[in-house]
Amino acid sequence: MSVFANIEKISGEREPGPSPSFSSAHVLLAFVTIGDAGMIGRQSLAEKVGLGGGSVRTVVNKLRDEGLIRVIASGCSLTPKGKDSYEKVATKMSGVLQLDSSQLTVGAKQSAVAVRQAASKVRRGIEQRDSAIRVGASGATTYVIRGTKFAIPGGSSDCEREFPGPAWTKLREVLEPDDGDAVVVSGAESSVRSTLGAVSAALTLV
Repeated sequence: MSVFANIEKISGEREPGPSPSFSSAHVLLAFVTIGDAGMIGRQSLAEKVGLGGGSVRTVVNKLRDEGLIRVIASGCSLTPKGKDSYEKVATKMSGVLQLDSSQLTVGAKQSAVAVRQAASKVRRGIEQRDSAIRVGASGATTYVIRGTKFAIPGGSSDCEREFPGPAWTKLREVLEPDDGDAVVVSGAESSVRSTLGAVSAALTLV
Protein backbone atom coordinates (compact mmCIF):
# COMPACT_ATOMS: atom_id res chain seq x y z
CA MET A 1 0.00 0.00 0.00
CA SER A 2 1.35 3.42 -0.95
CA VAL A 3 1.82 6.04 1.73
CA PHE A 4 -1.01 8.12 0.24
CA ALA A 5 -3.36 5.13 0.21
CA ASN A 6 -2.40 4.51 3.83
CA ILE A 7 -3.25 8.12 4.70
CA GLU A 8 -6.65 7.73 3.02
CA LYS A 9 -7.19 4.48 4.93
CA ILE A 10 -6.39 6.13 8.26
CA SER A 11 -8.69 9.08 7.60
CA GLY A 12 -11.49 6.83 6.38
CA GLU A 13 -11.56 4.48 9.37
CA ARG A 14 -14.63 4.88 11.53
CA GLU A 15 -14.87 4.35 15.26
CA PRO A 16 -17.91 4.31 17.56
CA GLY A 17 -19.26 7.76 18.30
CA PRO A 18 -19.50 10.99 16.25
CA SER A 19 -17.90 11.20 12.83
CA PRO A 20 -14.26 12.34 13.02
CA SER A 21 -13.64 16.05 12.49
CA PHE A 22 -10.54 15.56 10.36
CA SER A 23 -9.80 14.75 6.74
CA SER A 24 -7.01 12.99 4.86
CA ALA A 25 -5.39 16.41 4.47
CA HIS A 26 -5.22 16.78 8.26
CA VAL A 27 -3.67 13.31 8.59
CA LEU A 28 -1.06 13.94 5.88
CA LEU A 29 -0.24 17.40 7.22
CA ALA A 30 0.15 16.00 10.74
CA PHE A 31 2.45 13.25 9.47
CA VAL A 32 4.61 15.62 7.41
CA THR A 33 4.71 18.17 10.26
CA ILE A 34 6.05 15.50 12.61
CA GLY A 35 8.67 14.55 10.03
CA ASP A 36 9.68 18.17 9.46
CA ALA A 37 10.00 18.85 13.19
CA GLY A 38 11.79 15.66 14.17
CA MET A 39 9.96 15.73 17.51
CA ILE A 40 6.81 17.70 18.31
CA GLY A 41 4.30 17.78 21.15
CA ARG A 42 0.59 17.23 20.60
CA GLN A 43 -0.39 20.80 21.48
CA SER A 44 2.01 22.30 18.96
CA LEU A 45 0.93 19.72 16.38
CA ALA A 46 -2.73 20.58 16.93
CA GLU A 47 -2.01 24.28 16.35
CA LYS A 48 -0.06 23.65 13.16
CA VAL A 49 -2.65 21.27 11.72
CA GLY A 50 -5.74 23.18 12.82
CA LEU A 51 -7.32 20.48 14.98
CA GLY A 52 -8.66 20.36 18.51
CA GLY A 53 -7.04 18.31 21.22
CA GLY A 54 -9.36 15.32 20.89
CA SER A 55 -9.06 15.13 17.11
CA VAL A 56 -5.29 15.44 17.05
CA ARG A 57 -5.07 12.71 19.71
CA THR A 58 -7.10 10.42 17.43
CA VAL A 59 -4.87 11.24 14.43
CA VAL A 60 -1.72 10.62 16.48
CA ASN A 61 -3.07 7.29 17.74
CA LYS A 62 -3.93 6.17 14.21
CA LEU A 63 -0.49 7.10 12.88
CA ARG A 64 1.07 5.26 15.82
CA ASP A 65 -1.10 2.17 15.24
CA GLU A 66 0.09 2.11 11.61
CA GLY A 67 3.68 2.06 12.85
CA LEU A 68 4.49 5.44 11.31
CA ILE A 69 5.22 7.38 14.50
CA ARG A 70 6.27 6.76 18.07
CA VAL A 71 4.72 8.68 20.95
CA ILE A 72 6.55 9.40 24.20
CA ALA A 73 6.10 11.96 26.95
CA SER A 74 8.16 14.59 25.13
CA GLY A 75 6.23 14.28 21.86
CA CYS A 76 5.83 12.45 18.57
CA SER A 77 8.54 11.39 16.13
CA LEU A 78 8.80 9.16 13.07
CA THR A 79 9.65 5.48 13.26
CA PRO A 80 11.98 3.94 10.64
CA LYS A 81 8.86 2.94 8.68
CA GLY A 82 7.58 6.50 9.06
CA LYS A 83 10.85 7.97 7.81
CA ASP A 84 10.67 5.78 4.71
CA SER A 85 7.10 6.93 4.06
CA TYR A 86 8.07 10.56 4.73
CA GLU A 87 10.78 10.32 2.07
CA LYS A 88 8.29 8.84 -0.39
CA VAL A 89 5.92 11.75 0.21
CA ALA A 90 8.80 14.15 -0.48
CA THR A 91 9.47 12.56 -3.89
CA LYS A 92 5.88 13.24 -4.93
CA MET A 93 5.02 16.48 -3.14
CA SER A 94 7.10 19.51 -2.27
CA GLY A 95 7.03 21.18 1.10
CA VAL A 96 4.51 23.98 1.62
CA LEU A 97 5.51 27.48 0.57
CA GLN A 98 3.76 30.30 2.48
CA LEU A 99 2.83 33.40 0.52
CA ASP A 100 1.20 36.68 1.39
CA SER A 101 -1.82 37.74 -0.64
CA SER A 102 -0.99 37.63 -4.36
CA GLN A 103 -2.70 37.52 -7.72
CA LEU A 104 -2.14 33.75 -7.90
CA THR A 105 -5.40 32.89 -6.13
CA VAL A 106 -7.95 34.25 -3.65
CA GLY A 107 -7.34 34.71 0.08
CA ALA A 108 -5.27 36.90 2.40
CA LYS A 109 -2.93 34.02 3.29
CA GLN A 110 -1.75 31.69 0.55
CA SER A 111 0.09 28.37 0.46
CA ALA A 112 1.61 26.54 -2.50
CA VAL A 113 2.54 22.91 -3.08
CA ALA A 114 4.14 21.33 -6.15
CA VAL A 115 3.04 17.84 -7.14
CA ARG A 116 5.64 16.11 -9.27
CA GLN A 117 4.62 14.94 -12.76
CA ALA A 118 0.93 15.53 -12.06
CA ALA A 119 0.12 18.05 -14.81
CA SER A 120 -1.61 15.38 -16.91
CA LYS A 121 -4.10 14.79 -14.07
CA VAL A 122 -5.28 18.40 -14.00
CA ARG A 123 -8.42 19.12 -16.01
CA ARG A 124 -9.59 22.64 -15.22
CA GLY A 125 -8.57 22.75 -11.57
CA ILE A 126 -12.14 22.52 -10.29
CA GLU A 127 -11.53 19.28 -8.36
CA GLN A 128 -8.55 20.86 -6.60
CA ARG A 129 -10.49 24.04 -5.80
CA ASP A 130 -13.42 22.10 -4.37
CA SER A 131 -11.13 19.89 -2.30
CA ALA A 132 -9.47 22.98 -0.79
CA ILE A 133 -12.82 24.57 0.02
CA ARG A 134 -14.00 21.41 1.80
CA VAL A 135 -11.26 21.83 4.43
CA GLY A 136 -11.96 25.52 5.00
CA ALA A 137 -9.93 27.35 2.37
CA SER A 138 -11.42 30.20 0.35
CA GLY A 139 -10.33 28.57 -2.90
CA ALA A 140 -7.37 27.28 -4.90
CA THR A 141 -5.85 27.69 -8.34
CA THR A 142 -3.91 24.92 -10.05
CA TYR A 143 -1.12 25.66 -12.49
CA VAL A 144 0.63 23.18 -14.75
CA ILE A 145 4.24 23.51 -15.86
CA ARG A 146 4.67 23.33 -19.61
CA GLY A 147 8.31 23.60 -20.46
CA THR A 148 9.31 26.39 -18.11
CA LYS A 149 5.98 28.24 -18.07
CA PHE A 150 3.10 28.32 -15.60
CA ALA A 151 -0.13 27.60 -17.46
CA ILE A 152 -3.79 27.06 -16.61
CA PRO A 153 -5.58 24.31 -18.58
CA GLY A 154 -8.14 26.01 -20.78
CA GLY A 155 -6.71 29.41 -19.88
CA SER A 156 -3.42 31.27 -20.01
CA SER A 157 -0.41 29.47 -21.45
CA ASP A 158 2.02 31.84 -19.69
CA CYS A 159 0.56 33.19 -16.45
CA GLU A 160 3.85 34.70 -15.32
CA ARG A 161 4.01 36.90 -18.40
CA GLU A 162 0.36 37.89 -18.32
CA PHE A 163 0.18 38.53 -14.56
CA PRO A 164 3.70 39.51 -13.45
CA GLY A 165 4.60 39.69 -9.78
CA PRO A 166 7.17 38.56 -7.19
CA ALA A 167 5.22 35.44 -6.17
CA TRP A 168 6.29 33.60 -9.34
CA THR A 169 9.94 33.99 -8.38
CA LYS A 170 9.23 32.50 -4.95
CA LEU A 171 7.48 29.54 -6.55
CA ARG A 172 10.44 28.90 -8.83
CA GLU A 173 13.11 29.32 -6.15
CA VAL A 174 11.45 27.33 -3.36
CA LEU A 175 9.31 24.70 -5.10
CA GLU A 176 11.62 24.22 -8.11
CA PRO A 177 8.82 23.08 -10.43
CA ASP A 178 9.79 21.13 -13.53
CA ASP A 179 8.11 20.38 -16.84
CA GLY A 180 5.08 18.19 -16.19
CA ASP A 181 4.60 19.22 -12.57
CA ALA A 182 1.46 20.79 -11.13
CA VAL A 183 1.50 23.64 -8.61
CA VAL A 184 -1.51 24.25 -6.38
CA VAL A 185 -1.91 27.64 -4.69
CA SER A 186 -4.61 27.77 -2.01
CA GLY A 187 -5.85 30.85 -0.19
CA ALA A 188 -7.71 31.42 3.08
CA GLU A 189 -8.00 33.87 5.94
CA SER A 190 -5.38 31.99 7.95
CA SER A 191 -2.13 30.22 7.07
CA VAL A 192 -3.34 26.98 8.66
CA ARG A 193 -6.45 26.92 6.45
CA SER A 194 -4.54 27.83 3.30
CA THR A 195 -2.00 25.09 4.05
CA LEU A 196 -4.74 22.54 4.59
CA GLY A 197 -6.34 23.67 1.34
CA ALA A 198 -3.11 23.22 -0.60
CA VAL A 199 -2.46 19.78 0.88
CA SER A 200 -6.06 18.67 0.29
CA ALA A 201 -5.93 19.87 -3.31
CA ALA A 202 -2.58 18.19 -3.86
CA LEU A 203 -4.01 14.88 -2.64
CA THR A 204 -6.37 14.85 -5.61
CA LEU A 205 -3.32 14.65 -7.88
CA VAL A 206 -1.24 11.90 -6.26
